[in-house]
Amino acid sequence: YLNILSTTYLSMMFFTILIAGVVGIFLMTFFVFFDIGLSSPYLEIFQGNYLLRILKLIWILLAVPFLTWIAFYFYPGAERSSLGKRIEGELPFVVIHMGSISGSGIEPLEILKIIGISKEYKYAGQEVRKILNQTNIYGYDLSTALRNIALATPSVKFAELLNGMGVAINSGGSMQKFFEKRAESLLLEYRLEREKSTKTAETFMDLYISIVIATPMILLMILVMISVAGIQTGFSPEGLTVAVIGVVGIVNVLFLTFLHLKQPIY
Repeated sequence: YLNILSTTYLSMMFFTILIAGVVGIFLMTFFVFFDIGLSSPYLEIFQGNYLLRILKLIWILLAVPFLTWIAFYFYPGAERSSLGKRIEGELPFVVIHMGSISGSGIEPLEILKIIGISKEYKYAGQEVRKILNQTNIYGYDLSTALRNIALATPSVKFAELLNGMGVAINSGGSMQKFFEKRAESLLLEYRLEREKSTKTAETFMDLYISIVIATPMILLMILVMISVAGIQTGFSPEGLTVAVIGVVGIVNVLFLTFLHLKQPIY
């Protein structure tokens, strides 16, 4: 699912881990010699035992390469899952298209050729072209090609569609009726998924209003009261203001990222 050879991917992984190790050295060196605080001055030279400081920060040198390795290790699985969702987002429309074509009595292989050549289905079309490659290049019959791609595809629903097509072809059943029934079930699931995503967006809108809009206003009012009352908290009002703004920014980025990940394909 990555258009990269396994040896190339491993080479990229080891090289990136090496770069991450160098970055980890620079980060650890920076934090050994400098202190970062919430009150002015925000950056100052560390005064103390450097050996003890290095022992406390040695985890940075190990954490950066380790997190890089974790990212490379899980990336192919995440890409497979993402590709499966994109295929399933196109699948109801693919099946409707195949059903309308099958009504004219065209052979199943010709139906797949039309879908594979079409530019309307970027991700499902790739899987269909794999079936065509198996029949045209490797010489497999259509039933075997359908079974092979069903075992390899990242989409469970697409695999079920291919297996159902294989059964219909081998049993001599009507492809048009098969596609019509399959399209009905896929469209029902499609509508339910859209309703679910809409309700999720509404829920997170309420959370966004409560956390990102109301909470900072309350915190700023508390900061004003603390400043007026002259209460000592260990942090300057400027430092607390910077911290609140930073937290609000991070929460906004997290909300936007989550909503983007939950955004339906269609």
